[in-house]
Amino acid sequence: MLPMLIAAFALGLLAAAWSAGFFWSWSFTVMPGFGAAPAEAAIAAMRAVNAGIRTPGFLFVFLGPAPLALLAGVLAFAMGLRTAALLALLAAAIYVAGVLVVTFAVNLPLNAGLDAVRPAPSEADAVWRAYAAPWTAWNHLRTAAATAAFLALAAAAVQAARE
Repeated sequence: MLPMLIAAFALGLLAAAWSAGFFWSWSFTVMPGFGAAPAEAAIAAMRAVNAGIRTPGFLFVFLGPAPLALLAGVLAFAMGLRTAALLALLAAAIYVAGVLVVTFAVNLPLNAGLDAVRPAPSEADAVWRAYAAPWTAWNHLRTAAATAAFLALAAAAVQAARE
């Protein structure tokens, strides 16, 4: 069972670290870059990203942290590593609440709204601002949650090694 626990921790930490970095890069590089472009170009670029993002690599980064942390928690409990298990389960809960719920409740509906509108050139700036400001604010939360989930899972792995 130990090799499975090590694999769950390793893959979970990798997915969580990449997830935190992914969301961070959107908050602090991609969205500001899009915002510096003409609004029509920013809207077109965001639509293109949203249309092509669902790849196996993205799915591992986006969906992987929670089930891998959950698996690590279950395995740690089975091995009698109670504190490590609780920390791993905390990591899964943080990720689900702060990344998955926020994405499905806020960011994806914002994306769908942006995709549905075809603004006239004179309206594009207002449409982009109305989209980008809340999308980025909520993405900051996803960044913080993915980072916190990574840290909780790292603490769980360290605790498991100590127990």
